[in-house]
Amino acid sequence: MKAKDSPPIDSLYQHWQEEHRALNQSVAELSKWIALQSQQRDLQFIETVCKLNELNRQLQEHFSREELLAKQVLESQCHASPEAEAVCRQNDRDHHHISSRLRHLIDRMQEASTEQDAWKSGVYELGLIIDLVEQHEEQESDSVCCLLPRPSLLPK
Repeated sequence: MKAKDSPPIDSLYQHWQEEHRALNQSVAELSKWIALQSQQRDLQFIETVCKLNELNRQLQEHFSREELLAKQVLESQCHASPEAEAVCRQNDRDHHHISSRLRHLIDRMQEASTEQDAWKSGVYELGLIIDLVEQHEEQESDSVCCLLPRPSLLPK
């Protein structure tokens, strides 16, 4: 896709911010649901796997949009800066790391089905993944604001 065929960066960035808020809300709802399930006698492994798959889908879409934004940021600059390229490389590593850990957790939860220990370790791993997502999103937001210090792109 050529830069002239792409949506304006302001529009893409605003959509990314909205999506970021929706992703945060989904993560908070999943965390609350998991906490409630952990108090139940009958653990809902199948429903949990469905919810984790939905989170994975949301993350993949979000990561794709982030990559598009990064590509447009690089195209909008007269020359590629080492800082922008480093941010893109770090984001790629983060996306891969988060995605692989979440897929591994989904696989483990599918195989477990009823084991209490598997539930506890799965909930712990999910907490770590959520921490990674939150840290990644915060760092990425900071990077975008530094790379695009135009007033129209700064968070309100």
